[in-house]
Order: sequence, then C-alpha cells, then structure tokens
Amino acid sequence: MTKKVAYIHGRFGPHVMHGRLAKSIGCEFHKVDEYKRWNDGSKSKLFLIYAWLFNAFAFKKPNQYSYYLVSGPHFSPIIMKFFRLNKGQKLICHLGDETMYFLFINWYGKPMQFALKWLLNQYDALFCEGQMAADLAILNGINKPRIYTTYLGVPKERQLELLKIQRTEISNNFICIATGPSGWRTFYKGLDLMIDAFSEAFKKNNSIKFIIVGKWEDDLQRSLLKNCTEECCNAINFMGHTNEIDKVLARADFYLHTSRGDAFPTVVLEAMSAGLIPIVSEWTGSKEVVSAVDPSFVIPVDIKSVSSKILDCVRLSKAERDSIARKMREESKKFNQDYALDHYQKTFHQFVSENE
Repeated sequence: MTKKVAYIHGRFGPHVMHGRLAKSIGCEFHKVDEYKRWNDGSKSKLFLIYAWLFNAFAFKKPNQYSYYLVSGPHFSPIIMKFFRLNKGQKLICHLGDETMYFLFINWYGKPMQFALKWLLNQYDALFCEGQMAADLAILNGINKPRIYTTYLGVPKERQLELLKIQRTEISNNFICIATGPSGWRTFYKGLDLMIDAFSEAFKKNNSIKFIIVGKWEDDLQRSLLKNCTEECCNAINFMGHTNEIDKVLARADFYLHTSRGDAFPTVVLEAMSAGLIPIVSEWTGSKEVVSAVDPSFVIPVDIKSVSSKILDCVRLSKAERDSIARKMREESKKFNQDYALDHYQKTFHQFVSENE
C-alpha cells in the first residue's frame, strides 16, 4: 500500500524549489492556516495560540497520511501529533531558513528560544538544507529527531543559460542578489556588513563598484549609506528588481554574499554558474560548495575580513580570475535541480526505511 504524505506550508505557498522537493516525494499540499487564517500579518499571541489549536483540530482525516512534511517549525502539526495522530505517523520538519542560526546566536527572546527548541525536538526528523544547518541543529541541542542533510539545486534549464554567460573584460564590480525590504532581513542577509566592508575597501581602491539587486526600502538605503563618503555612495547601486539579471551578472567578476544564517542560498550557486567568483561568509550554507574549490573565499562575519577579501580579489589578474571562475563553474554544475530532487527522494526513503 502506498504511504501518503501531507505537505504543510505557509499561506502564500512554499518556496518554488521547496514545492518541487515536496512533489518529488508525492506530497499532497495543505496550508498551515487552512482553516483559521493567521500566517499573514501581525496577530496577538492569544489569537495565534487559538489559530494553531483550531487548525490542528479542524484538519480533515489526519490519519489518512503516514507522513507529514512541514515547511518550517510550525505548532499545529505537533498539536495534531499529541491529540490526533497515532504513533506510527511521522512528522518531518524541513528547515531551509534562518531558524537554526538565530537560535544559535540567541536572537529570539528566552521564551521563544525555549519554545522553538522544544517544538523542534517533537518532530521525528529534520531535513536541513545544507550541512551548516544540520551542524547547527546539533549545537542547538535538537537531539531527539533524526537529522538529515538535504540540498537545493538550480533548475537545469536556468543553469544552462547561466553557463553561457561570458565576459571578455576585467571588472571590479561586485554583485549581491538579496531582497529585504527591511528589518531583520538586513541583518540576516548581511547587507549592513557588506556595505560597511565595501566602504572600507573603497578607501584603498576606488575602482570597485557594488551592485545590489533586490528590493530594499529607501529609508533603509539611506541609513546603510550614512557613513559612506559621497564618492563611495556613487559606487553603490541599489538596483532594485530587474528582469535582465543575466546582463547584470555579465558586468561583474565577483559575487558577495556574507549572510548571517542563510541556510543554502541557491543564488550563490547561480552566480558561480554565471562565472562569478563568490565571497561568502562562514554562516552562509552554500559555503560548502565554495569551499570545495577554495576555502579562502569563505570568510568570517566581520568588516575587516570582508573588506580585506574584497581588496584581495581586485588584485587578481585576469588569468587568475578566469582560472578560479572556471573551477567555481564546474563545481556549481553538480548542484542542479535533478541532483536536489534525487537526493531528497533518497533521503526521504532512507528515513522511511529506518522507521519500518
């Protein structure tokens, strides 16, 4: 008999690649707030608890599923586990966000820290995007679920387009592709760190430019640039959204992504496929792909380290840049969508076999 799998995701749908991973193991999709809406906008704590309970008890025929795959640490499935599911039904939490890192640095208040750790320990398995998230789960004391490492990949057709991008002239342009538009995502994506580090590097080499693709609020932009000289501000381009990203990628030699906890951003893989040399932080999950080529392009999360690496990069000759970029491209080819889907299916079937 085929075992049915339910996929519980956010109101506005899962990340595109997360949805494809779920479909690859035959999931049936359900909104986390299918019966009592809460997963959009600000709600009181009392209402959230009420909505979590309501959705847990309103879920139709919960015993028809052998497995529940949950996108992120949600409470309703765990409430179902205690009150409506039998011991044979298993819950898997897919972690592909900042949760593990934010727990590690005590970003949340003490009550939320405790609640999240308790919650995650109630799942039967964690599917962590990238080795970094899996390692952090252990460091955070999430020791009851089985922990597995999964991966994302660039769609094959998109990767083929990126591999065609060529550049003939040397460029000291750095690109970051990240969207806010503000708040905690500024810290999470490391945008403050990148701009401060770029500003320091600019004092020593004013040939460099920084292009930021993605939506960021105007007030935030002004705040981030307040310590930059006028000349440095002119070298930083908040481009916003663009439909011509390949043309932007073709104008740069380097990709900068010094995040604080980005689990496994595929944008780093896309930049590598496009022939850019990535500089990533030690708290960016895609570092394992970059490190496989050259660990020196994985750096600590501090202004001095990022600034120094920017200056090291622009000193590279064209021949050196071409050699590094070629190796990065080759390594990125391994992480396409086909690989990610196959790996996810194998991981899921491994978990199933270990629980039979």
